[in-house]
Amino acid sequence: MIFFFYPSGRTIAMSLTGTYCELKCKHCNAQYLKGMLTKEQTLKAIESRPGYYKSVLVSGGSTKEGKVPVVQNLRFIKKLYKMGLKLNFHTGLLEREEILKIKPYASRISFDFIYDDEVIKNVYGLTEKTKEDYEKTYLLMRRLVGGRIENKEGYPSSRVVPHYTIGLNCGKITKGDFDTISELAYLKPTLLVIDVFIPTKGTPFENCPPPPLEGVREILDKARRRLTRTTMFLGCMRPFGEYREKLDLMAYELGVKGFVKPSRPLIEKVKNSGEKIVIKEECCALI
Repeated sequence: MIFFFYPSGRTIAMSLTGTYCELKCKHCNAQYLKGMLTKEQTLKAIESRPGYYKSVLVSGGSTKEGKVPVVQNLRFIKKLYKMGLKLNFHTGLLEREEILKIKPYASRISFDFIYDDEVIKNVYGLTEKTKEDYEKTYLLMRRLVGGRIENKEGYPSSRVVPHYTIGLNCGKITKGDFDTISELAYLKPTLLVIDVFIPTKGTPFENCPPPPLEGVREILDKARRRLTRTTMFLGCMRPFGEYREKLDLMAYELGVKGFVKPSRPLIEKVKNSGEKIVIKEECCALI
């Protein structure tokens, strides 16, 4: 069974902070916030098409402490929840009380799992944080909010979904990438969303190359061998064009089971294989 995700269909990507971000990470520099709706635009979109949108990605710019200000927007979050929408939170490094405050409204928490001190300090600019802080936060979220979700379809669902980006440090494959896979293998998440660094215009890393595909293959192969109890998806953040076509085919051969906005060569390959295709119109974490 292979999953194809087209989240722009029924999931609204929303920024709680508009285009503002205190952290300005080198790979993003708030550029991705420009493609998200504001709170006001989100409400307008939902009200203009009653019953159409099923979920909201609750994201936004980060504070200097490495967290999205979700608790400060709790009144608005409650309003979305009462409208019957599933909420997928992109939160960063929340503390215990903050996690408990959003727990009643969280269908999912998408957590950027970073197990590389060089990335944390040099890319994110979080000089006072370490990989242990990210691991502790992920485990705390998993304990407080919940782990694996059983469903009648047998889909690989989990309330707290780690996301890991290959080559986040200017497109370089480093020891930290391999260490991240080793640590995730120890933690045994039900579902893992893997992204790949995209050189993005308007960021300090805009002239960096995407990670070499052979290096990405090594990472995915290690993940396939070590995370034997984890289902892996390729997320929305990965380069387009020929790079994506080669990446998708390679990932499929290495056992990746889900793809956000899959490339055409992959779609044709899976169709020709006769393997069952499940199409979803929301964020892959919401499966």
